[in-house]
Amino acid sequence: MRMAAYCRVSTEKEEQLSSLENQREFFEQYADKEGDTLVKIYADEGISGKSMNKREAFTQLLEDSKTGAFDYVAVKDISRFARNTSDFLYGIRTLRSNGVDVRFLSNNQTVIGESEFVLTVFAALAQEESSNLSKRVIFGKRQNAKKGRVPNVVYGYNKIDTYTLEINEQESYIVQVMFKWYIEGEGTRRIAIKLNEMAIPTKKQAKWVPKTIRRILQNPIYIGKIINNKSVTKDFLSGTREAIPPEEWYIHERPELRIISDDDFELVQQKIKERQEQYKNDNPGNRFSNRHLFSNLIKCGECGKSFTAKVYQWKNRYVRYRCCVHNNNGNAHCTNSVTVDEQELLNEVKSYLLTAIEDKKAFADKLMKQYQAQTTNVDVSKLTDTRQSLEKRRSKFKEMFAADIITMDELKKEMSAIDEGMRSIDEELKVYDEIQEKATHIDDIHKDIEQILMQNEYTNDDMRRIIEKIVVYPDKSVEIFMK
Repeated sequence: MRMAAYCRVSTEKEEQLSSLENQREFFEQYADKEGDTLVKIYADEGISGKSMNKREAFTQLLEDSKTGAFDYVAVKDISRFARNTSDFLYGIRTLRSNGVDVRFLSNNQTVIGESEFVLTVFAALAQEESSNLSKRVIFGKRQNAKKGRVPNVVYGYNKIDTYTLEINEQESYIVQVMFKWYIEGEGTRRIAIKLNEMAIPTKKQAKWVPKTIRRILQNPIYIGKIINNKSVTKDFLSGTREAIPPEEWYIHERPELRIISDDDFELVQQKIKERQEQYKNDNPGNRFSNRHLFSNLIKCGECGKSFTAKVYQWKNRYVRYRCCVHNNNGNAHCTNSVTVDEQELLNEVKSYLLTAIEDKKAFADKLMKQYQAQTTNVDVSKLTDTRQSLEKRRSKFKEMFAADIITMDELKKEMSAIDEGMRSIDEELKVYDEIQEKATHIDDIHKDIEQILMQNEYTNDDMRRIIEKIVVYPDKSVEIFMK
């Protein structure tokens, strides 16, 4: 008979992975003893058996059982198959409905049981064993928490034992730099980018991400406080955790671990709260459209993406714009590091508009050149011919389907490709028509400009009425495209 085997270890520790090798050897010996052919061994490494989540090999085993690739599955004891009774029954019934038997083997390679009732009893015992183990682990962690257990891995410190940390001088300096940058106005994303660009790794030698930076900025360990017992596992099967009220936390004062002053820590917490409130209270409809004067109008001359605004408050309020790709991902994705000051850009726009009013002919000629540049590579005749050719192909494939030359699936595949091509052409032609339409309304643009220049204050809507986009290039040059 053809045999498949399933094995699992619940952690990635070296001794557990060696156990996985032992299980594989166990199945090879069993197949030889029975005179069967070992088709495949499905193995989940470092995965818990409390649920089917992330058990890719187990899921693949159930899927392959539909193909008739093997006659039975061997598993070394029930707890390796599942510690969750419902998952256990689902797996057994799925395999048997696909004509695949399941054999659970003891250490001496005898079959434990075959009836579903007997197997269910064993599975329930395995689940109860897992539950009791979870309770013992939780109890042990709570006792350690009361005594002041320290984190296993925390940036800025080296762990000595369960209750002792020592300050890592190099990492603690980086923590101080993070707090300094945040106080100066940098966000968690920018801090992560700067550290990555400086080739400074995390504790686990990985890249920095905003979430990791935020955790460090909010961790009271850096002012000499270790807080334990903040949450507890609510359900050992799902692994879901439940927050514990602050009055039940275990707070341990450890002044020897201080890296950040109380004043700096509190200032950072205040700034984090302010930024969260500001984001939460933003009108979702305005958040990315018209909150700032040039929102969604400034485009990067290198990558083509938008410049996003950032507000600085120091004696006066300043708004500055940077390329979102460079800001979020650094030089590797876009090298345009130009920062645009809102007031300076407004002055440049006003100067540009005044020039337009003073010399209407020169302004009209400039607009026409911009419009023509946007349509230089558009061959309307070729696009129209291509579209007609696609229409003919559409009709041809419909006729082939009607004559039973191709199947419905083949027809759908061809029609999907044709429709995608036609949509692309229609979009190009639409843009071309819109640009041509713009060229006929230059006089209307002049009137709008004159009206806006008479105003003392400006809004994003005012700018959007007359400006199509403002392109900022890496050499700091700016190009304004009018509507």
